[in-house]
Amino acid sequence: MLAIHGLKCIYDTGARGWAVELALSGEGEEAVRRFDVDGPDDAEMLIEAFDESTSSTFDPATGEIIFAYEYAELDGDEDEDDESEEDGDEDEDDEEVAEDETSEHEDEKVKA
Repeated sequence: MLAIHGLKCIYDTGARGWAVELALSGEGEEAVRRFDVDGPDDAEMLIEAFDESTSSTFDPATGEIIFAYEYAELDGDEDEDDESEEDGDEDEDDEEVAEDETSEHEDEKVKA
């Protein structure tokens, strides 16, 4: 496996085609590999995946590019309980306001 240090998008004017070039290093060697892509959208997608990944590697044996991502582990149980309690309090306040507004409008109808 070779670590990917950079990507660049290339338009080959001679072949009139798009490519992505990888700057690779590892196992005592540095290399550049070029891969043809269908267009600038595909090149942009690969570059974004590289930018957002925490590590990127190229496997010369299989020709696979691997983008790895690390995500923070969130303990959702505590957050969900807190949010549901807060939402419950807001709903009670909304009901009180609705009752107050209704009684005001009824008073206006009676006066008219």
